[in-house]
Amino acid sequence: MNNQECDPDKGCWLLSTCVSDDISYQCVHDPILELTPYTGFVYFLIPILLGTSIMGGLGSGMIKRPILNLLLNYPPNISSQVAYCFLFTTSTLNSFFLFFEKHPDHPNLPLINFDISIILNQTIPLAWSAGAFLQQRSPLFIIYLIQLCYLLGAIPFLWKFKHQQKRLEQDKRENIVLVDQKIKTQEDMSIETNFDEKLLNQYQKFYINDHKIFQIKNLCFIFGSFFVNQTIILMRSNKYNNSIIGIDKCTLENNLILLAIVGINITYTFFVYRSKRNEEYHKDIVQYRPNQRFFKEKKQFFFYYFGGFLAGFSTGFLGMGGGLIMVTLLLSKNIIAREAAATAAFGSFMISLNSLILFILQKTISNEQMIIFFILGIIAVIIITKPSYILMQRFKVGYIILIVDIIQVSINVFSILALIIINSILYGFDVMLNLQFSC
Repeated sequence: MNNQECDPDKGCWLLSTCVSDDISYQCVHDPILELTPYTGFVYFLIPILLGTSIMGGLGSGMIKRPILNLLLNYPPNISSQVAYCFLFTTSTLNSFFLFFEKHPDHPNLPLINFDISIILNQTIPLAWSAGAFLQQRSPLFIIYLIQLCYLLGAIPFLWKFKHQQKRLEQDKRENIVLVDQKIKTQEDMSIETNFDEKLLNQYQKFYINDHKIFQIKNLCFIFGSFFVNQTIILMRSNKYNNSIIGIDKCTLENNLILLAIVGINITYTFFVYRSKRNEEYHKDIVQYRPNQRFFKEKKQFFFYYFGGFLAGFSTGFLGMGGGLIMVTLLLSKNIIAREAAATAAFGSFMISLNSLILFILQKTISNEQMIIFFILGIIAVIIITKPSYILMQRFKVGYIILIVDIIQVSINVFSILALIIINSILYGFDVMLNLQFSC
């Protein structure tokens, strides 16, 4: 059931029938995953749009409006479940591939910027929960309207960055812009400086850690933030799950958990900030990559910190846009397109862990349906995303990512406009203004 009242003279949107239950008329959706020529074509489109969205660092949320809501017309609870399946599967597999991708300018370094990821992920779990909390209390039309403004506002920035990246990559190929392909080794520093053995050894530790595929300390900071925040979040009851410590959702204590989340998040962030800032001070002493500092300057740290908050909040509130925010913020700091997309994609993986928990708590689709959606996500990454990485690396055309992002954003703009029009005609504009509030 869509649980959407309908007019039998107007009917329902695609794949649904207006049926009477002796009291009122409601839309009943066809069986999920029923294969017809039309649905087969849409399922064929899913890996293409999903794979390109992941490649651009935008995440799987970008297919929710055009595919799940518009073309398949899934009921809200089903579309959310399917989106969680896609998000977790694609983000996990894509992050695994990204760990083995090399930086275009420094081939011995990983493509993901783990220092920036640490900052972004300090606020993603908290902001995601805050956004989801507000989303439950907002009319559908307001969410549509904010999505439209947000996406339309992003297109000019993406277009600007696309031209900048294309020019930069062309200049690199023509050697107009010289790129230092090598970070100084311990031997280089021993020749160029008068460092003693202790300082050279300290330099070498930083060098080795940066060149590791799996940077354990940085990953511990990132995953630690998720588990600390998520543990406190699960102590709170909401419309989807009960508190793990037995607190009722309509109590003062339940609301006070929100303050606990904020307090613990700030405490953990301060601990991470102090640790990484001290690390950067030691990097200054041994002159290790002096242009790579993200914690020592408070202004830069808070730029990424609030960027992570906006990304998490956007995903929780709008169900999309977290990756788009991260990509745009990184590009504004002159991070190259491939590094920006990879770092944003890893951030989307952390967001997907929140979605996985919600999927487990709310699971309404069958195991067979879940497996099919997982397979579609896997196909998207293996057939579309991974080959795209190989081609971009080979031909040095990272700016293609931004062209794909502009197309994805434009598709979503048209889809949201279509959904507003369709809902208004078939069910009445007032339906999108209804608010079902629950403590």
